[in-house]
Amino acid sequence: MSSIELLKYIYFLTKVKNLGNKRIKSIISHFPDFTDFLKSGFNEFKKIERIDSNISDEIIFAKKNYLIFEKEFEAVMSKAQRKKINIITILDKDYPENLKRIFDAPVILYYIGKLDPKDKYSLSIVGTRNPTEYGKYTCEKFTEQLCELGIPIISGFARGIDTIVHKTCLKNKKINYAVFGSGVDVIYPEENGKVYSELIEKGAIISEFPMGAKPDKVNFPRRNRIISGISLGTVVIESGIKGGSLLTAEIAIDQDREVFAVPGYINSKQSEGTNELIKRGQAKLVTCIEDILSEIEVKLKPILKKDLIEKEIKEIGNLNIIEKKLFDVIEYEPLHIDKINEVTGLTISDCLVNLLSLEFKGLIKQIPGKNFTRI
Repeated sequence: MSSIELLKYIYFLTKVKNLGNKRIKSIISHFPDFTDFLKSGFNEFKKIERIDSNISDEIIFAKKNYLIFEKEFEAVMSKAQRKKINIITILDKDYPENLKRIFDAPVILYYIGKLDPKDKYSLSIVGTRNPTEYGKYTCEKFTEQLCELGIPIISGFARGIDTIVHKTCLKNKKINYAVFGSGVDVIYPEENGKVYSELIEKGAIISEFPMGAKPDKVNFPRRNRIISGISLGTVVIESGIKGGSLLTAEIAIDQDREVFAVPGYINSKQSEGTNELIKRGQAKLVTCIEDILSEIEVKLKPILKKDLIEKEIKEIGNLNIIEKKLFDVIEYEPLHIDKINEVTGLTISDCLVNLLSLEFKGLIKQIPGKNFTRI
């Protein structure tokens, strides 16, 4: 069976009422050939795992409208060609390897751009739509360092943390995928139009929803299982106690994926979710990428650039006493020079000289108003 015939077969099955991904896979396993499926009747369908009498009736009804389906399929393929949208099935070689193994893997994926086999070494990074400065800097730092190691990154294209993830990957010219809760041709949020165009050149926009599908609220939990399903692990950077990022983490746990959470201030609403994940023991507390790599380094070995990790560890290990004291005080939330002076007990002069040294070593940066943060 040709790839187009396989796509036609599976696409037809997605049109059958109440026939989800798991049942579709059962049918394909029972009828590897589309022609055999079309020739079969009610009694044969009932022999298939998960297919009862009601579902068999729905299949028979859909088959009676097959001519209408054929016209629809031709229109879909024509539209996809015009918009340069690729459509693949779970049986295609380009389908993301990790995603195939989740319980409810989508049988059809739409994408614009290019899928890369390296996505089996990817990590997903998700978080709140309203990050603090701490969240923004942490997200940019983690994403940048993971990009330097050549690790593909997955996120959900939402405002806030997701957008920072994609922009940082693009700035570093590294592979990243955005998973949509709409059709791949529906840009949401609209202000990310430029990111959308650039991302297609260095990665892919992915969705299981058909072209033109709107970003309905009910779509996003389904999108989240794809984000975590493609990846080896999920990093959560700031999430409310009921945030979508927390849902992604919970799905990742169900998928037997690694979950990492960046701790936050106990009085910050944006960190209630991440702190709760850590407290429950559902996520590993991470404060640097070494914490992530220590868990999955073996899985990442084929692409990991260890020299970059070792360089940063060595840089921190070579700090003098004053530099180390200052580095331990400075976090990702901006800290004013006066507060640094107060906490460390060092003179302003000693602070400034050694802070400059830390900047040269690429460990901190100064932002307007004589504030300092880690990078």
